[in-house]
Amino acid sequence: MCYSKAPKMNNNDVMSDILLRLPLKDLVGCKCVCKWWNTLISDPIFKLNYSLRNPQYNISGFFLQKFLYLELHSKLLFFPCEGRVDAAPKPSLSFIEDDKGVCIQHSCNGLLICSSFRCGEEDRKYYICKPTTKQYFPLPNLECRTVFGISIAYDPNRSPHYKIVSICDSYLSKNHRQIKIYSPVTGSWKPSGKPFTVPDEDMLFNRGVFWNGSLHWIGMGILALRFNPETELMLTMPMPPTQRKPGYFGESGGHLLLVEAYGPLTAGFNIMEMKADYSGWFVKYHLNLDQVARRCQAIERANRLSILHIVHNHIEDVDESFIVIHVPGEFVSFKLRDYSFMDLQTNNHVDSGLGLWYSWEGVYPYTNTFFYL
Repeated sequence: MCYSKAPKMNNNDVMSDILLRLPLKDLVGCKCVCKWWNTLISDPIFKLNYSLRNPQYNISGFFLQKFLYLELHSKLLFFPCEGRVDAAPKPSLSFIEDDKGVCIQHSCNGLLICSSFRCGEEDRKYYICKPTTKQYFPLPNLECRTVFGISIAYDPNRSPHYKIVSICDSYLSKNHRQIKIYSPVTGSWKPSGKPFTVPDEDMLFNRGVFWNGSLHWIGMGILALRFNPETELMLTMPMPPTQRKPGYFGESGGHLLLVEAYGPLTAGFNIMEMKADYSGWFVKYHLNLDQVARRCQAIERANRLSILHIVHNHIEDVDESFIVIHVPGEFVSFKLRDYSFMDLQTNNHVDSGLGLWYSWEGVYPYTNTFFYL
């Protein structure tokens, strides 16, 4: 009788299989146990396998940022969208040592780009950081006069490596921009292509959205931009033809979403989604706020509101997508399919008495995917 032998597993395989089963916070702590475990956990293939094996670390909430007069650090709130409140990152950037203060510039799949706060561009420093582990790494200086926007491109399901894309001024003219890309592999910035002219001087380069492997920027015109950091190609994408003001622009659950404000949002609005082939936008949801206001006095008496975050979520073919909005003195969340209200949890104190006004431009989605700088 012939028996086939099971493939042998070496010590690295056995230990990696054990480490893959640990919760994220315990896993990060294991890096300090010994050099062997640190090497295993730092391996890019292990990081990718851990992210794929642990889908519970998908989008977990969003940071809300506001700048206060004479405050050294920006004011941060954090709202979990799913998962346990006690697993959420602390709403503070004080672990980054910068005597000029620190604020968030961009977020993508668990990583933040932060920068010096109260200073001129010549003195500003940029950092890549992960708030759940309180790690940060200073980036090399950008040799330019003006940074119009800086964004992270990172998809742990495609690659263990991130890239940072910066939109800088150009020597050609004030209407030209130069893209520069930072890679942790090279540890330096490099120009990408030739300077380009912007189709819209109001292009929101400071609000880049990563979706479908590319970064996207919108403005007030009929064309928007998208840039793939792998192919380093800059392309245009269409916008709805009517003149409008962006009321929201973001990504959730693999969907690129847009809200345009043709008047006060209190009158109701459409949530639009970009088609996968970039051929155009279609209406995903129409919100009748009169129906919502009948159930919520805060909305009924509000003379203005802003959209903070939209979460696209389906559970067993049931649409559980919801929206978070801000009305004076209150944050409200409700489901898009039936307008049923949801409780907003947070691990920090929300002081509605300050009279602060928040909008989507101060929102930074946060993901608990595994990444260690």
